[in-house]
Amino acid sequence: MSGRGAGYGVALRIARRDALRSKGRTILVLCMIGLPVMAIVALSVLFKTGEWSARESLPYDLGRADARFTGVARSPVTQNPADTTFGGAGMDEAPKPWSTEEMTRQVRAKYGPDAKVLPYVVGKAAGIRTERGLLQVEVTEVDLRDPLTAGLAMLRKGRLPATADEVALPSKFQERGFRLGSTAVVEATGANKRVVGFVADPLTAERPLAVALPGAFPEQTGGRHPGASATNSQWLVGTGGKPVTWADVQAFNKLGITVLSRAVVNDPPSADQIPTSSRSETAVDNATVAIAAMIVAMVVLEVVLLAGPAFAVGVRRQRRQLALVAASGGDARHLRTVVLAGGIVIGGAAALIGAVAGIGLAAAAGPVYEAYSDTTLGPFEIPWVLITVPMVLGAVSGLAAAYVPARQAARMDVVAALGGRRDQARSRRGWPIAGGALIAGGIVLCLVGVRLWREFGAAIGAVAIIIGCVMIGPWVVGVAGRTASRLPLPMRLAVRDGARNRGRAAPAVAAIMAAVAGITALAIGGASDFAQNRDEYRARLPMGTTIIQANAYEGDQNALAERMRQAVAREMPGVPAIPLRSLPGQDRICMGQGPGKCPFATFGKGYRGPEPITIDHLVGGPREARFLLGRDDPAVTAALTAGKIVLFHVKPPAGGTVPVAVKEYAEDREKVIRSFGRLPAIAVPDATGVRTLVPPAVATRIGLPMENVALGIDRADHRVTEDEESRVQERLDGITADLNSASIYVERGFTESFSQILLFLGLAGTLMVLGGSLIATGLSAADSRPDLATLAAVGARPRTRRLLMMGQAGFIAILGCWLGILAGLAPGIAVARPLTAPTQGGASADFSGGSINTTDHGTIVAIPWELLGAIGIVVPLIAMLAAGLFTRSRLPMVRRTAA
Repeated sequence: MSGRGAGYGVALRIARRDALRSKGRTILVLCMIGLPVMAIVALSVLFKTGEWSARESLPYDLGRADARFTGVARSPVTQNPADTTFGGAGMDEAPKPWSTEEMTRQVRAKYGPDAKVLPYVVGKAAGIRTERGLLQVEVTEVDLRDPLTAGLAMLRKGRLPATADEVALPSKFQERGFRLGSTAVVEATGANKRVVGFVADPLTAERPLAVALPGAFPEQTGGRHPGASATNSQWLVGTGGKPVTWADVQAFNKLGITVLSRAVVNDPPSADQIPTSSRSETAVDNATVAIAAMIVAMVVLEVVLLAGPAFAVGVRRQRRQLALVAASGGDARHLRTVVLAGGIVIGGAAALIGAVAGIGLAAAAGPVYEAYSDTTLGPFEIPWVLITVPMVLGAVSGLAAAYVPARQAARMDVVAALGGRRDQARSRRGWPIAGGALIAGGIVLCLVGVRLWREFGAAIGAVAIIIGCVMIGPWVVGVAGRTASRLPLPMRLAVRDGARNRGRAAPAVAAIMAAVAGITALAIGGASDFAQNRDEYRARLPMGTTIIQANAYEGDQNALAERMRQAVAREMPGVPAIPLRSLPGQDRICMGQGPGKCPFATFGKGYRGPEPITIDHLVGGPREARFLLGRDDPAVTAALTAGKIVLFHVKPPAGGTVPVAVKEYAEDREKVIRSFGRLPAIAVPDATGVRTLVPPAVATRIGLPMENVALGIDRADHRVTEDEESRVQERLDGITADLNSASIYVERGFTESFSQILLFLGLAGTLMVLGGSLIATGLSAADSRPDLATLAAVGARPRTRRLLMMGQAGFIAILGCWLGILAGLAPGIAVARPLTAPTQGGASADFSGGSINTTDHGTIVAIPWELLGAIGIVVPLIAMLAAGLFTRSRLPMVRRTAA
């Protein structure tokens, strides 16, 4: 090793031979470093493949056309090269639509008389009638038989439309009874279209794409459908091979026409040629980048903590070889280089193997993902820059994992190594103090910094806590070893072995701790957010009760309600439905204008809180009260029988009476038309979705017209199933006109679940704990063969070795799990504060004097003790059983060395 370069070459050769000689340990380290690299590379490739660039999507945006023209205005506009953003001074005005003749003249004036202009309209929404009701489609009007359109849609079955009376429906409509040759009735016009084919969007399989010839679906000027308003007309243009340049695009922009050009997308202009107002800018959230960087840092830390003991064991097995190098004239630098070379060799190999495996995994997972998600990925693309980052991280992780063992090798006692004796484990006295300070600072940062930086402050505090726990890990292992005297023999040996070999046990404990701490923080934050959603949920009706509502924004409300009743009776024959009549309230939607056109009734200060209101003032008696309350209430029944008004979710009115009046809005202020003084009333604290239940006699006295607004199905009569709800809604869609609506609502309570997320977190924690404990146990088994041979020599039974390995796995798992739970409590509680704290000036500030406030819950902190208990108790037991299952009882004969 005379020269620096020669020394490195020898070190790399030694590292390569040692890696090949110790195949089991090498494979273990390769997996620990390579698996994260593989996962990151696979996700990077899938992410990049899933992104459709403007160039990749050209076949689906343009077909074989040279450009797509869109008439957006009649005044100058600006756009970006991909035609995704545009603007102009005249964009707010409704322009006169461009016609195909005008566009053809403009195109042929530029590209000659042979230029082809094909009308192309997308985004029209229409309803297709079914035997039960309606199904919604998005219509693209274009002649797909033209060669310019190749690639715009995929024909799954049948043929393409050839006349205006033909249509190709979405492929999924075959499951709803449509067949080739059947008739599709368009809701808005009643026109009959013959189904000649079934198509699918090549980019979004779940999109309900229908295709027809231009003009087959006339433009609707109003209605409830998203495509009912006027749509910008588009045209596919074939120039006969002449490129549509960026200069041409800007020339058409001056006319109010935007252009998606194949030539411009393939060869985009420089940034200084693009108008500033049209440049696409991607905002990067600094907090998101910082959190992502911390996640990467934690992954590297996890790998180093798990792989470090493997290198430490390798150094221990190389001690004699390293001692011979020192005896031959090698200094501390040479010994350190030999060990670091092992990290470079194994880390580099793991990074390369992980990258190749990740690319292969992404290639295999792409089609599976498309099949199960109905999402079309783009062309397979390997982002070499993104792949380089995890490869470098993998190599650096191997080098970092070998750093501490390399320093230990440089300080080893050469005479003791040549004599086969082990060095005594030494711990840094200052590390526990520094680690404790970091933990304390992290807790303060979590609880205080979260108020300044919200989740970002909690993330920084969590990292400080975890690093502090890593620093005190060896000390904790040593302290735990002092309790070994009270344990049974196998556990006593296991605990003492871990305390004596802290360089192997402490990193495994720290790795488990870091993983469990992250899972604990996520579980507390998620459980708190879930608890807030559950507490803030407000039922509209009693559990199991159903209401079917109809709103006529044009036409007769009572006639629409009758059609709704018939639709419900057809789907649920024999089910009793209660007609619900209502007096107009101040929240009514009134289409009339002028004095006396929109009067409404008021009953004092009704409830004005966040609970959803279905009907303002319901007219009825005891039957309607039972429907609203879900039970028979004698007090409410007696009050209604006596002609008293029932107020819901408010405090009892003063004197048992409430002021009643008929008002209207005049110049944005309430104006009293007539007053009835104070009428008898009672209050019920229940939130029923109705402000007031008015006896029929009182409603008649008020004199306002009552309308049938809904049907109610009492839960005592029938509980509507999800299938019945779906079928009724389809029928309701079929009876409403463009400006009317009808819907069914079944109260099923708070139906969200957090169990799947908890199960996922529990599985992740189990895998991490099992991995860390079994890795440490495997390394211990390889490192402690001389000790086990000594046990066998003094008469220990064969199963003692199995029990010893189980004890070592349990010791490491228990310490790591409970340290992780303690380390994750503060960040989890800190994250829960910004997630669940009520907003200032929110709904709770809008209550009127008589309302009942039910929203001021304060900050919610929910700790999932079941999950944490399972991780702290059940998972270590699983680790112990797994260690015992994979451990042989009998040990191969080895040479015992003198200690």
